[in-house]
Amino acid sequence: ACPSQCSCSGTQVNCHERRLASVPAGIPTTTQVLYLYTNKITKLEPGVFDSLVNLQQLYLHLNRLSSIPAGMFDKLTNLKELKLYSNQLTALPEGVFDKLTQLTLLELQNNQLKGVPRGLFDRLVNLQQLYLGGNQLSALPDGVFDKLTQLTHLGLNNQLKNVPIGAFQRLTQLTILDLNSNQLQALPAGLFDRLGNLQQLDLSNNKWDCACTDIMYLSTWIGQNSGKVTKDRVNNPDSAVCFGTNITFR
Repeated sequence: ACPSQCSCSGTQVNCHERRLASVPAGIPTTTQVLYLYTNKITKLEPGVFDSLVNLQQLYLHLNRLSSIPAGMFDKLTNLKELKLYSNQLTALPEGVFDKLTQLTLLELQNNQLKGVPRGLFDRLVNLQQLYLGGNQLSALPDGVFDKLTQLTHLGLNNQLKNVPIGAFQRLTQLTILDLNSNQLQALPAGLFDRLGNLQQLDLSNNKWDCACTDIMYLSTWIGQNSGKVTKDRVNNPDSAVCFGTNITFR
């Protein structure tokens, strides 16, 4: 059977744009793809997904979620894609993603997250794309990305004032890194040195302090890697400028 508010086809259940205030009951246990985006869901009842053990893609973006219960996704051990972007999440419970060891895509952008619990991503060893942009993160925990050795895309446009030393040292597969639109004044020396596969780095719209000696690393790196510096996915090595003067690094 298919929930009356949704349409079902094979192992896909489509409940998007149905003005739903909650997750409908009766979603088949065989479901592999569940579309719940663009609704008015304000809360998730604990256990509502627990029978959906075959789920591979869960799309909850563009709702009104302000929180996620602990253990919400613990039974979804086959999940590969989880989209939670454009909700109103202010925090995430510790360990909320710990059972999602098959996850390759996690979209958390455009929420109101002010912090990230230590170890939040440590079990996501197959994650390839992580989007955290458009939140209110001012700092990152040490080692927050250290287990994400398969990561290729990382979006971090937030309110970051600094990036921890060695934050990206394990991300040897990373190809796209967005650090634009933060409050960054400088970056620790060596920050990008392990990123041998990096193709695109967006540094635009920050507060780079060109009077600070720490800026030398970034200036030198841009000079040696000008083809990788982008803005809006287009090569633009002059998109990183000294704050207040608009003088380029080159």
